[in-house]
Order: sequence, then C-alpha cells, then structure tokens
Amino acid sequence: MLKRIFNKMFPLSTPAVADHPFPVAATLVAGDTEQQAQQDQLYAVKRGGKEIASKLFMAMSTEKGIHLESLLSALGALAGYACQISVREIYVEQQGRPIKEIFIVVHSKQNATTYYFGDLLNRPLVESRYSVWSLASGAMQKLGLQQLIDLHDIFKHVTDTLGSKDFGIPRIDPEHQAKETPWNYVCFLWPQLFPLAQSFCKNPTDWPIVFGVAVQEILFASKDLIAPELALRIVMESAIPMSKIYMPDQQGVDPNQLMS
Repeated sequence: MLKRIFNKMFPLSTPAVADHPFPVAATLVAGDTEQQAQQDQLYAVKRGGKEIASKLFMAMSTEKGIHLESLLSALGALAGYACQISVREIYVEQQGRPIKEIFIVVHSKQNATTYYFGDLLNRPLVESRYSVWSLASGAMQKLGLQQLIDLHDIFKHVTDTLGSKDFGIPRIDPEHQAKETPWNYVCFLWPQLFPLAQSFCKNPTDWPIVFGVAVQEILFASKDLIAPELALRIVMESAIPMSKIYMPDQQGVDPNQLMS
C-alpha cells in the first residue's frame, strides 16, 4: 500500500484527475487574494493544511474510493510527529538547549527505542489554542459530537505500552483498523509531506498546526461517512504515541516488529 501511495504522490507521468466521494480541498485557493493573507495570520497555515489533506487524499484513493480509517490514522500520526519536530527545532536546533532539558527522555530496554515526553511537547499536541487536539475535537463538536474521548486514557495507554508490541497501535475494532501502523505512516510519509508543509510555513511553531488543519479538513469532509467519536479516536490514538518518537532519518524500522 505504501509503495502505491508513493507512486501516486510522485507519479512518473501526470494522471487524469479522478472524481472523489467528497471534495477535500474545495475551498483551497478559490478567490484568494493578498488582502486575505494580510487579514488572516493563519492564512498560509490553512492553505498548507488543505494542500496536505488534498495531496494525501488523492494518493490514498483507489478506484474503490478511500479507506477513511487509514487516511485519518496517517494524518493523525503526522500531526503528532510534527509536534516532536517543532519542539526540537525551536528549543534544540535554534536555541541550542540540551535534549534532556526539553524532554523527559525514556529509554526502553525491551526494544532499544527512546521516547520523549514533557510539557513543551504537550502544548502543540493537546494544550494550545491551535493544538492537534483542539483542531480535531473542535471539528467534531461542530459536527455534533457531545461526548469527547478520554485523552487521559490514551496518554496512560501510551505510557503503559512503551517498548511493547502494543505501543502506537490504535485501540480500534479490527474492522476499522488502518492498513498500516502510525509508525509506518510517519516513516514513509513524513519525508514526502514535511517539505510541503515547510513551503507554506517557515515558522516551526506552525508545523503541527498545518497538519492539524489537514486533519480537520478530512474530519469535516467525512462527516457523513464515519462516526465522529470513532474518527476522533483514530486521530488521537495515532497522534499521541507518534509525538513521543523521533526518527532522525525517518527510515527506521517499526520497533513493534522487534517484539514479534
């Protein structure tokens, strides 16, 4: 599946544009003006998020349609990982502060993987005004979701499964599981889509917001195709664990495979 997605994102020839069940980026740049950009400080972020959502939607579509659970898991995973990369860029790369001053660093002896936690990481993930959680849960509330999912339960599960084969695997019924793990989506898709996000937003603070907007775009577009609670759970069960990992070359092996 991942190879097919890559070929569609970067085709050798230009394919015909296919019709899709719902318009992901219908409002992408229609009528955009410089005045709009000046009036809206998040203008570039919104455009970038719409572009990422559209590009990944097209890449993951087949003649049978789109597997929404996979698309939501992929975008959730990327949004969570963007929080890690954003914090690293701001505090470690730009300010030169030590890793252990920025993160709570946990080394797992079970699978030789390092995980990262901390307040600075939680801000773009679940606490700030435009956090991944705020954008995703806000979309679902606008669509009528009355009872939000329990974030504390997800955080606890992530902590309890560090180093095990269950880490990073969304607790979703089998019929709604994504085609790949969140880890694999990050490994494969981040190197392809992060440069696109950077082309819209140079400020690392905006990187998680760009991917959060992409999540929000798909949530709104799929409102009649998947239960809101399920959609939100898939996004956050993918985003939270992927915010705890770091792959310098984005070509690592899923540590869960080491446990099998």
